Amino acid sequence: MALTSRAAEPDGWSATTVALPDGPAADPLAWLAAAPSDGERWFWEAPEQGVSWVGLGVADSIDVDGGDRFAEASRSAGDLFDTLKVDGPAGAPLPRLAAGFGFDDHPGRGRWGPLGAGRLVLPAVQVLRRDDGAWLTSVGGPAGPLPTRRAPDPIPLPDTDPADWASPAARHHYRHLVQTALAAIAAGELVKAVPCRSLTVPGRPGVAGLLATLRDTYPACTTFCVGRHPVTFVGSTPERLAAVDGRRLNTAALAGSAPRSPLPGVDDAIGQGLLTSPKERSEHAVVVEAIDEALSGLGVVPEHPPEPTLLRLHGIQHLHTPIRAEIRPSLSLLEVVGALHPTPAVAGHPRARANQLRSEHEGFDRGWFAGPVGWVDAAGHGEFRVALRSALIDENDTTLYAGAGVVPGSDPDRELLETDMKLQAMLGPVLASTAGR
Repeated sequence: MALTSRAAEPDGWSATTVALPDGPAADPLAWLAAAPSDGERWFWEAPEQGVSWVGLGVADSIDVDGGDRFAEASRSAGDLFDTLKVDGPAGAPLPRLAAGFGFDDHPGRGRWGPLGAGRLVLPAVQVLRRDDGAWLTSVGGPAGPLPTRRAPDPIPLPDTDPADWASPAARHHYRHLVQTALAAIAAGELVKAVPCRSLTVPGRPGVAGLLATLRDTYPACTTFCVGRHPVTFVGSTPERLAAVDGRRLNTAALAGSAPRSPLPGVDDAIGQGLLTSPKERSEHAVVVEAIDEALSGLGVVPEHPPEPTLLRLHGIQHLHTPIRAEIRPSLSLLEVVGALHPTPAVAGHPRARANQLRSEHEGFDRGWFAGPVGWVDAAGHGEFRVALRSALIDENDTTLYAGAGVVPGSDPDRELLETDMKLQAMLGPVLASTAGR
């Protein structure tokens, strides 16, 4: 499928939406698999919501950086949607802008460079599958031929252990990060820190096969992909940052983790231990309070249950508090994202001191890891997730990322094992999708 750059009409873009027949063309992943690997590619699938979407090529794009990048992105998205003309049947979905942002407000270094500090894209070709069928939207010209081959099947996962892929020095470094954070907490400088680590494995996995494996393995998560030559950022994240449907805002606090067990009785005991752990509950409460404060600063009144519940996923479980609110029509999703990012779940608290420790000791650029990735449409609807359980694929190898929350009572060895557990979520699928390539 050849995708070329397109020129907008003088008064804006024109988009055409049509229903797609059943078959390979009704699966957005089949479109991604058929698209050229050197073109821009965005993918988003939330199996629990029954939604899958792909955006291919670029009709228009907006790059932002600096401290006002979310406000600038909101203004630019509004301007673009104001001039977008859409032709489609009643009930057809609106075209989407795909968007992603780095953890920090400056462009990433090295391999993160192609993604910048923030990017919004109006894809030239968009395919959305939802409960009422599949829809094709073409912006500025025809979409080209429909794919005729099915998306790849999921790949069986190998038995892997992240400890086998990290040097003793790297593992010692992470323990030292935790010890440094604990010293700052003991000195009263921090309430929480979130030291992170990376793990690089050789080879470049097949992106379509990797996405097929992720969406099959983690149906309770949102699987995403952002590809801009020569890198691809991909993951399957459990953490919603913000979603807006009409005037209803949904976000969540996700902090405090424990492993799963295949034995139901043991699994229940581990979950109960997580629910009653003072250390994990304290870590979780910091995140809830920060989200409440950020929303209140926007004039939004958050609503949530007083106690967290368990979010049980493949291999890991978390403390989870859903948070809801009504927002005024003038408040955009991108403005909400800017107010919430980064939460203490990924940044620590207070943020300034946590950032200082990170820049002095962590030793790598987080890039888009733990940044917001998602979409928004012309009606203001959309969703952003925190880009966790993720990996950056470049021309030669693949780097995985994970972090763990550190609060009073944290243990360096336990936090290292927690990051192993989180890295495992991507390591197996990455290795499986790289084998034989």
